[in-house]
Formats: sequence, structure tokens, C-alpha cells
Amino acid sequence: MKENILLAFSFAKRDFKERYVGTSLGQFWYVLSPIITIFIYTVIFSDFMKMKMSIIDNSYSYSIYLVPGLLAWTTFSTIIMRLTNSFSEKANLIKKIAVPMYTFQLSILLTELFLFFISISLSLIFLFLVNQPITMTFLWMIPVMFLQVLFAFAIGVIVSLFTPFFKDLKEAVPIVIQLWFWMTPIIYLSEMIEKKYPALLVYNPFYYFVKIYQDIFLSSKVPSFDSLLIITIMTVTALIIAGYLYKKMISTIKDII
Repeated sequence: MKENILLAFSFAKRDFKERYVGTSLGQFWYVLSPIITIFIYTVIFSDFMKMKMSIIDNSYSYSIYLVPGLLAWTTFSTIIMRLTNSFSEKANLIKKIAVPMYTFQLSILLTELFLFFISISLSLIFLFLVNQPITMTFLWMIPVMFLQVLFAFAIGVIVSLFTPFFKDLKEAVPIVIQLWFWMTPIIYLSEMIEKKYPALLVYNPFYYFVKIYQDIFLSSKVPSFDSLLIITIMTVTALIIAGYLYKKMISTIKDII
């Protein structure tokens, strides 16, 4: 087990180095991508469209609301979509070397977790530049980020286990991810749907994560015990289900890929 985890770190390191091989800017893209995301939404919504939220006194309030949700969603959706295709992408390696499949999947988690921390770190620089207070409350984001990545990992593993049996999942998952994005209050306020469509909030697991990020970015609000308990229970439950299904299905999957 320990050797496989160390191997996952090695695969993650290689993935990190090889992703932008051949490009002019190379690994600088890891920093440039979130900077561009933050810049676009800051310029478009705060400077051009002059959108402002009355909840805080800052001309970039809407961008401050947008940025954490968008960065968190990017990591969340990327992990699920990369894991969905992980069996087909690693089929040749699985047949050639005796390495458990979960090692490759763990390497995806590690890579995206590292990139998540880079993007959130850059977003803190953005907050500093627009004079938004950064307090010790922001440290609460660290365990929430870990839980979010683990939750996405569990969902991705579960979907990946069924993909070899149902090929249409490769095409369906990106569509579901897109619908999920628009059903989550990331670019609009939760108050806009909470009365008419309360189910979109109550039964939307990602909402519980993004609400914590938005509250911290906007008002340095400490996450409530209930919200932390909910995301912890969701994550642990998803991991248990993913682990159970993995043990039950992995031998059959190796025979058919």
C-alpha cells in the first residue's frame, strides 16, 4: 500500500511535468491559466459590466464572489472527467505492469490538488490587490479543499468503474457536469433560486462546498459546524462506496479493458 502511494506521487510528478511539454510557456501555464480566469471575470464583470454586490463595500465584490466558486468548480469537474476516462487511457499500462489501477487514479487526485492550491493562492493575491481583507479564517479553506478533492475523487472513481461497461458515460459525463455547473450558485446568487427551486441547493452536494468558499472570500465567515459535518459525511460516504465498488468490480474490469 505504502509503495503504491509513493508510486502515485511519482506518477503525479511526471504528469505535472509532461502536461505542457512542447508548449512555448511550459509549466508557466499552471500559473497563467488561473490568472487569466481571475483577470477575465474581474475585467468583464467588475470593470466592463460594473456588476456589484451590496453585501460588501468593494467595487470588485462580484468578482470576489465569482473567483472561489469558479476555481473550486474547475478542480472538481476536472478530477471527475479525468477519472471517468482513466481506465481506457491507462489500459495498456495496466496490462503491461503490475500496478493497481487506484495508483494511477490517486496520481490524478494529487496533481489536481496541487494545482488547486496554486489557483487559490493566486486568488488570495487577487484579494490583496483589490483591498479585500484576508484573515485567519481563510485557513478553514485548507481542510475544505482536501474534502472537496476527496469527494470529487470518490465520485470520479465510481463513474470510472461503470465506464468500461457503459461507453456512453464518456459522452454523458461532460453534459451532466455542465448541467451541474449551471444548477449550482457559482455565477449567480443562491438567493435567486432558494425559494423557487430549493431542491437545487438542498440536494446539490457541491453547493455545500462552494458556499463555504464564498462566505470566506466575501466576509471571512467561519464555516458552521453543520456545513463542515455535511461535507465530511458526504465525502466519507462517497469514499466508502467508491472503495467497496472498486474491490467488487476491478477484477472484472481488468478482463474487459
